[in-house]
Amino acid sequence: MSDAAAIELLIDPRERPVGSGTVRRLLPWRRRRMVGPFVFADVMGPETMGPGKGMDVDAHPHVGLSTVTYLLRGRAVHRDSTGAVQVIDPGAVNWMTAGAGVTHTERSHEDDRPVSFDMFGLQTWVALPDDAEDGPAAFEHCAADQVPTESANGATVRLAVGTGFGQRAPIVGSSPLVLGEITLADGSIRLDAEHAERAVIAMSGDVFVDGHRLDVVQLAVLAPGSRPTLSGTGTAMVLGGEPVGERFIWWNFVHSDREVIDDAKRRWRQQEFPLVPGDHDPWVPLPGE
Repeated sequence: MSDAAAIELLIDPRERPVGSGTVRRLLPWRRRRMVGPFVFADVMGPETMGPGKGMDVDAHPHVGLSTVTYLLRGRAVHRDSTGAVQVIDPGAVNWMTAGAGVTHTERSHEDDRPVSFDMFGLQTWVALPDDAEDGPAAFEHCAADQVPTESANGATVRLAVGTGFGQRAPIVGSSPLVLGEITLADGSIRLDAEHAERAVIAMSGDVFVDGHRLDVVQLAVLAPGSRPTLSGTGTAMVLGGEPVGERFIWWNFVHSDREVIDDAKRRWRQQEFPLVPGDHDPWVPLPGE
């Protein structure tokens, strides 16, 4: 327990290689595998990519989850096996549901590669509820100007997914959850207890939970039922929701049944997943192969 009663646990980031770069991983962690349905959280950047460089995450598969991409700076191009091709701009939301199986790529925009550009954002995975784990793959996108936004007391809230802060996002999600960006300009906001499990990630600046300063890219799991005050000057992400039950995780696969994950390994090894139109080669092999 942190010295702030509202903070149940603090998680520091760990660097991990992803595609052509590195990320700072917060979830899963050995002492906390999930927060609500959120089973994975990576902070990308902030990083300045010089001319000739870019982000490239080659074709790779998922089952049993939805990926959520939210950028604060920079942009990327998403392609997946449903046929979706989408530029992700800052403040927009990409929600891709894997269900029984999906394949996708993430790359820098071709116009950005010859110049210097910044990348900064959050990618999370949401474990699907039991009745959706093996459903069809799907893709949703919400443009930045369609994300519900409210400001008061020096705090601006943008609700990316789900419900919270008295708002409902265009992308509701697969189960009760919340994902929101809070920008503080020497301001404050009280966090409600609508969802059973919640966490705050300090993305930049000086962010405080009930007076306890979070390190940048540190995740604070909030105590159930608490209603702490988030204050300071900077940016934070709030995520959480209702638990969906135990989930097993292996590489990019999340499921309540280990046998489904084992079968996903076989399917990817034999390239039986659906292909990303026009961007499936190269594809990422299974770890260790």
